[in-house]
Amino acid sequence: MKFSTETLNEIKDKISVSQVVEKTVQLKKRGKEFVGLSPFTKERTPSFTVNDEKQFYHCFSTNKHGDIFTFLVEVGGLSFPEAVEKLADEAGVQLRTFSPAEEEKFNKSKKLYEALEISKSFFSSQIFDNDNSSALKYLKNRGLSNDIINSYEIGYAPKGNKLEKFLISKGVSHEIMTLAGMTIKDENKKDNFYDRFRNRIIFPIRDIRNRVVGFGGRVINAEDQPKYLNSPETPVFHKGGLLYNFSKIRPNIKNNDNLIVVEGYMDVVSLASKGLHNAVAPLGTALTETQLNLLWKETDSPIICFDGDKAGKQASFRASEIALKLLKPNKTLRFINLPDNLDPDDYIKNNGLENFNKYIKNASPLTVIIWDSCLQESNIKTPEGKAGFETLLRRKLSLISDKSIKRHYGLLFKEMLDKFFYSKKFDKKISKFNYNERISRKFNNPLKIKNSILGSGGQLPSDLEALVISGILIFPRLIKKHFEILESFQIENLRLRDIRDNLLVFIKKDYSELNIDLIKEFVQKNYQTFFEKDLRFANIFWQKKEGINFDQISEVWLEILKDDQHIKSLIKDIETSKDEIKNEEDERRFIDLIENKDKAIKLITEKYG
Repeated sequence: MKFSTETLNEIKDKISVSQVVEKTVQLKKRGKEFVGLSPFTKERTPSFTVNDEKQFYHCFSTNKHGDIFTFLVEVGGLSFPEAVEKLADEAGVQLRTFSPAEEEKFNKSKKLYEALEISKSFFSSQIFDNDNSSALKYLKNRGLSNDIINSYEIGYAPKGNKLEKFLISKGVSHEIMTLAGMTIKDENKKDNFYDRFRNRIIFPIRDIRNRVVGFGGRVINAEDQPKYLNSPETPVFHKGGLLYNFSKIRPNIKNNDNLIVVEGYMDVVSLASKGLHNAVAPLGTALTETQLNLLWKETDSPIICFDGDKAGKQASFRASEIALKLLKPNKTLRFINLPDNLDPDDYIKNNGLENFNKYIKNASPLTVIIWDSCLQESNIKTPEGKAGFETLLRRKLSLISDKSIKRHYGLLFKEMLDKFFYSKKFDKKISKFNYNERISRKFNNPLKIKNSILGSGGQLPSDLEALVISGILIFPRLIKKHFEILESFQIENLRLRDIRDNLLVFIKKDYSELNIDLIKEFVQKNYQTFFEKDLRFANIFWQKKEGINFDQISEVWLEILKDDQHIKSLIKDIETSKDEIKNEEDERRFIDLIENKDKAIKLITEKYG
């Protein structure tokens, strides 16, 4: 009896692995997993783990691995159909068996897996054959021991059509071996087939369930082309959804924060020969969305370590762009930038494993690679080039779908841009404008107000804007007297602008009704939190407003309005001028603007502080 994938997944979604296992094994919670003594062997120290999130169990003592169904088969002594029926009953899932078409598809897939496994065994048997000494010699020259060769099931595809003949001897039809990608039909000759892989080092590729689904073949002689040859797309082999060596290291990834993604099969096994058993490879240099999501299911920040040549760097840039589209909180990529034209194996040979581990430890964050990729495409020696560079960064930023991550990336890139485009000569001047500086405000008669503007800090223009809005909240008559000025007053702070706009709409209805109590009610009803934090200046006046001269307030209020616009104009000029510096005269003009701004801020601080 065969069951549909949808049915099996529905059962697995409704019954956790721990629910099934804990009936047999005493489990204890440890982080995201459960641990207990192995049900497959006698042991004193727990080596058996259960992960409900990933829907599997793993026994480190016996290397047995599976889901709720295989557990009941291996521990409960049930057949697979019995296990499915038992769990379906518990989950309240109605069983649906395969249709005839689905049955046929399943049987064909089973034959493909069998043919691929037979092919893997054939290739493995050939690597140590004396007639194929060149293949073994090549691997030995690359520093691979017999243990590594056997552990990674590395084989050899001999010349001629020996695999085809071997598969025929095992009862595999031409239809199945061709569908599995092992042979190619000669269209010019009837009933003639030949081996796809010939005279190549062979690397078996397994899926997440550890089934052989395809192969990668590498040439022995440099003059042969192509250098790498993969199995074609088949019903069981989908290159973009697989990672070489992933199934082998997957059970131990959770214990390793330094999962490395390299370019190819040889990179993976070469690193293993040096003692690094934590590498995987896409089937080609381009990392796909599916592959990245596979990595993120097992670790939060895998490390990309492609070759140090131009192609490798471009592949890193492509991987970074793919990552931007998929970013989620706590999920990212790190990058190792190897010296020019070196792959990981070459680097370790030349510089030692210790130095390579330093690269791993100091891997660059995703933000640096995004920055470098944009910089590589830009000519920042001209104002137009600088603008183009910023445009590229914004384009990269737009790829991020998570709003919180996009905001933080935007803030970081802004900070990086400011530091990058300002020379050290300008940094000192610019730093005089303290964006977190708080200035105080007082009126000469009769009430002195200290520390009364934007309690949370902010740019000086915003502080002055707060004073302007506070003024109309204190004296509604300012609104009547200067309605047109208020209406045209440019306010950058969005919340303050919103208060101004809605307040003007509110009072347009009836000037005669306008009084301080009505204003208080309006603000407290619509902006209470913001009012309490950032407009304490107005609140203080509301608490103690007697004795304040309206004409004096009105005069000072207009001065504040004027000073605010003056500062904004200076800052705007500075922002424009910094991108137009081409010579010493432009530089001197830029510095003068900054000095004028500093003087203005000082005078205003003294005036109102």
